[in-house]
Amino acid sequence: MKLATQHNIFSGVEQNDTSILKQQLVREITCLERQLERIRMRDEFADDATLQTYEDMIESRRKMLYNLPWE
Repeated sequence: MKLATQHNIFSGVEQNDTSILKQQLVREITCLERQLERIRMRDEFADDATLQTYEDMIESRRKMLYNLPWE
């Protein structure tokens, strides 16, 4: 079974599609960052596992955004 690479995943994506995907990723990153800040302000919800999960979700979207082709 062949593993997909970032290049293989995005090589067939049209220019307009990457623009839409970039916008969606930026929205998701912003939303997750805001949620993470709200969780940090409420100590009863700020356990290490929850914080790490949000940080991982944000980082994975940042990596995906970074790996998209730029004009």
